Amino acid sequence: MTTIDAAAERPARWWHQSRWEQTTLTLVVVLGAVLTSWNLGRGGDLSFYASAVRSMSESLPAFLSGSFDPDATVTLDKLAGFAVPQAISVHLFGMSAAAMGLPQVVEGAVTTLAVSVVVLRWLGARAGLVAAALTAATPIFVSMFGHPMEDGLLTAALAVALVWWQRAALTRTWWPLLLAGLFVGIGFQAKMLQAWLVLPALVVGTLVATAGPGPRWRRAAGHLAALVSATLVASLGWSVVVALLPTADHPFVDGSTDDSVFAMVFGYNGVDRFLPGAWPGAVSALRTAGDAAADRWSLAVSHAAGHPLLQLFSPRYASQVGWSWPAALAGIVLGAFRWWPRRTVREARVPSATLCTLVVWLATAVVVLSVMHLPHTAYVAGIGVQLAALAALGWWGAARLADAPDRRLRLVPAGLLVLQGAWWTWLARTSAEPALLATVAVGTTAAALVVLAVRSRRSGSAATGRAPGGAGRRTAGALLVAAVVLGPACFSLQALDAARDGDRGDASVGVRQDAATWDAARSQRVSAPGRGGPRRVGQATEDAPFTVSAPDPWGAGQGLPTADAELVRDAERAGGGRDGAPLFLTDSWRVASDVIGATGKEVLTDGGFSGQVAVFSAAQIESMVHSGRERLFLVARDGRAADPVRQATTALGCRVLHRWGPALGQGPSQWDALQSFALERCS
Repeated sequence: MTTIDAAAERPARWWHQSRWEQTTLTLVVVLGAVLTSWNLGRGGDLSFYASAVRSMSESLPAFLSGSFDPDATVTLDKLAGFAVPQAISVHLFGMSAAAMGLPQVVEGAVTTLAVSVVVLRWLGARAGLVAAALTAATPIFVSMFGHPMEDGLLTAALAVALVWWQRAALTRTWWPLLLAGLFVGIGFQAKMLQAWLVLPALVVGTLVATAGPGPRWRRAAGHLAALVSATLVASLGWSVVVALLPTADHPFVDGSTDDSVFAMVFGYNGVDRFLPGAWPGAVSALRTAGDAAADRWSLAVSHAAGHPLLQLFSPRYASQVGWSWPAALAGIVLGAFRWWPRRTVREARVPSATLCTLVVWLATAVVVLSVMHLPHTAYVAGIGVQLAALAALGWWGAARLADAPDRRLRLVPAGLLVLQGAWWTWLARTSAEPALLATVAVGTTAAALVVLAVRSRRSGSAATGRAPGGAGRRTAGALLVAAVVLGPACFSLQALDAARDGDRGDASVGVRQDAATWDAARSQRVSAPGRGGPRRVGQATEDAPFTVSAPDPWGAGQGLPTADAELVRDAERAGGGRDGAPLFLTDSWRVASDVIGATGKEVLTDGGFSGQVAVFSAAQIESMVHSGRERLFLVARDGRAADPVRQATTALGCRVLHRWGPALGQGPSQWDALQSFALERCS
């Protein structure tokens, strides 16, 4: 059936395809989910966000406000939409690493299906299968969708938004654009401004698909109004509600110094990443304690790439997302030659609009991600969907030229094979098994070139305009698929090794390129919930041989470290947590997150994620003591002199009940410098 004829106004669906195509797609999705969830139970989230998930799973006010603690006194330092599926999963299955990670596995399957639908309606079923295989095999997706991260929901939401945008273009109706805008808004709730990187592309694509003389310009304007309005409402609706509420009716907004949700969204998580201090009331993102190590790592990677603007093409990042760059670039060129000269023709309008949308989205993301310091590798997932779809176009275009009447055109698939093989060989240097990947690259390229050469001699027939047909042409098409898909697939198999599947702090597959730099930044042993023991990150994994770990899709629940458990017992003996009161108030989210995540008990926390946010003033803390609301305080003794908790406890002359050394607050997923604490009682 025709999949790109706008006259049909019936977008293609997978359940209308052949049985073997449906089976193949199912197999791709299932295998991708298996690879992603192989070590799901050994994963886990940074405890700051894990504790928020626990709070949101047990407290409706925390769920609705995206709060760090069950009593909803302070929000996360970002919009908490990404944590909503995690909180629902934890509410259903209990607190564990796997329960937090399960929604991301689902989001990965949704992303694979969404990309396959877009390419099915654009190029046909076989190209849709290639796009699905590329998506499921992209290394950054394999790691990212196996860990609780904001980027998972962002990626899935934008892929689904692209499906609804394409439906609007195919059917020439406006209502699917409302759903496209809704899913862009869901992406915004997951990772804020990064979701809007797709907006220029959707605007350009809508204009190409609908604009024209007379009434068509009015229709284009109406379609754009529907898209942009839905996007803004879905993106900013929650923030506007919070901003309009009285201060006493919403938790303090972390990431801001003046309790402003817009300072948190557009300052701390937006322009401050490029121009620190440019947004009034925003905490400086580049000075946050939790991001310090990641920033040093990002700078090291940029330096290793030779130039920051080329960081996405460095082996460090390209090995995670860029295996199909040659095929994607070939697809852009072949698609432009095929559709752009006829873009005003009805049959070519939607294909050319889809091409424009993907190219503009890719270019926008590449430019933005190249000029910013990447806090963690999962940011590069922002170009994964576009590369998968465009690489499928490259395969589709090259396969159609495998036996073109003009022998010069048959050089196109051969040239693509050579470029892909050379690119694979270069990227294989970052793998734990470079010899294997290089052999796969060279072997696949050589076999495909031989087949294409034989076909070139035997075939003089014209291209049919359909997907490859005949035994020889099917063989050539299959080898071209291998040349596009096998590289990332082989690299992603490293995720079967629990020591090489990445982590919540820096989702990536394989050994980090500059392990010594990362080791110096983190300089400690870390273990994640359910991993059953410490896991050495950095240099220690570089020398370890690749081994397939036993599957662990579920894992175990999170427990409190010994020192933190002693703290909870001491606080309860001293009266903390009675009659619905908080267990204690602390100026360290590291301790509070361990306690909340493991027990669900309320712990008041000052300082926010950055340590710079005055959730409570010293006067407020003293008033809480005088009113009898709070009497117990856990104070970091080597903290800032201006810290309100430290100031209040000093002014009140509080009595020290117990002191702890660096072991306290250094449970799973902690990165930063060790501190000593004192539990104090004020009266």
